[in-house]
Amino acid sequence: MYRSYTEQITKYPLKYSGTNVTAVLTAIKASVMDPRYQAAVSVITQYRETIRRVLEENGVPPGIHGIHYAFGFAVASAMFSHSGPTLARTIAALKARFVGLGALPDICDKIAEALTGFVPYY
Repeated sequence: MYRSYTEQITKYPLKYSGTNVTAVLTAIKASVMDPRYQAAVSVITQYRETIRRVLEENGVPPGIHGIHYAFGFAVASAMFSHSGPTLARTIAALKARFVGLGALPDICDKIAEALTGFVPYY
């Protein structure tokens, strides 16, 4: 049965009271939400530190660190959803994009290798 927008708005506060939602979220915060947050943050922090190490070891000037961090996080994001040849092609496309924006190609290769364990083909 189709419900109009007005009917949906009228039903919403009856179906979802703020106290019930707050009670449920409070109940699962320590057991579900906090561990998920900690797990996600540790992965992101690990990637950031890996990228920082590559930049520091290769003497990349601080003025262009940002674009390399952006490349590294784009690679990390692709790693969450792709693997194998698809990941390699995605990283190749990301490298082309970021090199066009001013990133250093050899540093992009080193970042990709540090994060994925292999140097993608281009």
